[in-house]
Amino acid sequence: MDDSTDAGLGVAPSRRATLLARLAAERAFLLLQFEGLDEDVLSRSPLAEGGTAASLLAHLGYWDAFYTDRLSKVIDGRLLEIRSLSDSEVDERNAIIQNRAVQMSFPEALAVSRKERRNFLMVLGRTPDAVLRRRLRLNPDWRTTPQLWVRRRYLHDAEHSTGLARWRKNFPPNDASLRTIHRSLLRPILGLARQELQAIAALVAPRERQTCPVDGSWTLKSLLGHLVDYERLGVVALKAISDGQEPDYGVVIETFDAFNRSRMDEWSAVGWEEVWTDYLATRKALLLLADSLSDRQLIQPFVAPWRATTTACGYLLDMAQHEQEHAGDLRHAFSLPTLPRRLGRAV
Repeated sequence: MDDSTDAGLGVAPSRRATLLARLAAERAFLLLQFEGLDEDVLSRSPLAEGGTAASLLAHLGYWDAFYTDRLSKVIDGRLLEIRSLSDSEVDERNAIIQNRAVQMSFPEALAVSRKERRNFLMVLGRTPDAVLRRRLRLNPDWRTTPQLWVRRRYLHDAEHSTGLARWRKNFPPNDASLRTIHRSLLRPILGLARQELQAIAALVAPRERQTCPVDGSWTLKSLLGHLVDYERLGVVALKAISDGQEPDYGVVIETFDAFNRSRMDEWSAVGWEEVWTDYLATRKALLLLADSLSDRQLIQPFVAPWRATTTACGYLLDMAQHEQEHAGDLRHAFSLPTLPRRLGRAV
């Protein structure tokens, strides 16, 4: 895909997709640093830089709201109301946020951060391409672009992820076969993986969804069907756990490649609208089942369709990772920049 634009006229679709996908990838990576930690640690254990995991999320929410306000003012033509902050003012605001958040539980702070990120994405969505790249002269010494503000949001997450990764080393490593995570993080992480993939999938023209290869011989339609296959098996697993039974999948996945090939022809015969409906409905069913499980059931071991031991938490996190992996395949198909190696994705 050509990433060029007429000078100053706007942002190429692939550039906007890159921004949206990176925002999702960085936030998901940050939240995954909390895997294996319980409510007490997340709400009360101090981070190296002060505060707690809960107050960090409140901090992220505040600065998302700050840049939401800036973008809104640009869209509304209120540039004179935008002013820069000195380092001391930034430090003062951060201290206030941390003090206010000291009594917040982790789920409360997570809800704040999610709300403010949704608001930021909504305003970003209605920011015209031309406005994103517009060079703003906000005072004689301050020139910037709204696109730079968007980049700062994911770089801000990346900075805190680095600190969290160091802090996380103070706790036992996660058991790959018995993965646990605070239940309030499951929906956000799965949602972020989906946001990342959909941001890039939006580059596929509607007329090419069923015909244009985006990953080997897979079209976008067959790729979504492939994701549905594994999430449907997850629905079977979580329903069995809910009923106090061992999952009966009706299939054993001996090798992923063989299973995937066996399913491709079936998805090729299904229309786009049906695949898209299944893609949305299966995720909804999976999340509703996850919500219905008790904390004990979420970490109860069971055998996955590929004969490995996992938990409901582990299966759901695998589904997020699965979608992230295919977002990487789409990045490659559209020659988009790869993610930094520190995010742990295959390159």
